[in-house]
Amino acid sequence: MNAVRGLLLLSIVSMCATQTPPVCDSTVTSFHPDTTNCNQYYTCYQGVATLQSCPDQKYFDASRSLCDVPENVPCTIGPCTGNTALKAVEIPNICTSYTLCVGETAYNRTCAEGTLFDSAYGDCVLASNSSCVENPCLTTDPATALPATLYPVLSSCKKYIICNKLDPVVRTCAGAAVFSRTVSDCVDPASYVCPPGTSDV
Repeated sequence: MNAVRGLLLLSIVSMCATQTPPVCDSTVTSFHPDTTNCNQYYTCYQGVATLQSCPDQKYFDASRSLCDVPENVPCTIGPCTGNTALKAVEIPNICTSYTLCVGETAYNRTCAEGTLFDSAYGDCVLASNSSCVENPCLTTDPATALPATLYPVLSSCKKYIICNKLDPVVRTCAGAAVFSRTVSDCVDPASYVCPPGTSDV
């Protein structure tokens, strides 16, 4: 049964997983590994991440922030390294998709509308049942972030997030009001239809 399931899933997968660039602090220069390629790394400069490659087939060593010969660099590539079966792996800070490992090959999968990935189930579940939480503050430049900006909690129609620099603070709309993702504010429930699968608490 598992083999059949694997073949069926493999037949509908069409896009390989890609590495998401790191969120850069605009006040510092930093270096980050590319988890899909030992030879590559990201340089963060003035808030912008640039993908670069080590010369001479060397590997990037994140602990020393430099390129060195492969035998001197411990490198693990991707979330599926060493996997021999079928496995679903969460993507850090992303709830609407996940990585499907078929052996050591990684594929991006997107959850259906109204569902979010839950690592405990290893699958997409109703948004209201998912424990996955996205932190929108990590994708915002702390130097230019506006504390008045409100972001949705993807599993809820009542809750929203404000950012205290990189830390999310969860708030709840008062009374019967719901959070509108259209206007990014709490509104009368009669004027907004909650996304499918979301909780009303």
